[in-house]
Amino acid sequence: MKAWLFPSRDLENIRRGYERLLWGFWDVRSAKSKELREKLEKNWRLFLNFYNNIEPFDIAVIQIARSGEIHAMGVVKRTFYDDQTIVWPLEEKRGRVLYPWRVSFQFMIFSEEPITTFNVDMSDYIDGYGLGRLQAHHLNTILDAISNKFKLRIRGFVGAPP
Repeated sequence: MKAWLFPSRDLENIRRGYERLLWGFWDVRSAKSKELREKLEKNWRLFLNFYNNIEPFDIAVIQIARSGEIHAMGVVKRTFYDDQTIVWPLEEKRGRVLYPWRVSFQFMIFSEEPITTFNVDMSDYIDGYGLGRLQAHHLNTILDAISNKFKLRIRGFVGAPP
């Protein structure tokens, strides 16, 4: 099991992802600005490497990128490419799919209020695509925050066996 960080530009995208048990990532052809297109082209191979390593039962933590506020976490069901289904508000506004590289979830937890705040090391993050790798100790810290926030008892291990 691996842990991933999926940043979003706003809470509405996270809410929509929770409602649909779904997340999506940019396609190079979707970029409207030259700056974003260049960033996506530059990081394309790294994105594919990360994306192709997302597997069922991996954990995804979803945050607002600028603030680092974590609002959701999910267990991955599968990854797939979908160039037909408009899901997110920006896609609705532009009338086309912008985030066709999809991840579906088996289940998710979501909070309107931030669960905690976390900033990932940029060496484990793909700029432009909004996909990062979380280390086991980071995920454990986030799980502790979820446990405290919701007064839950969560047991399991993430990372190397004790």
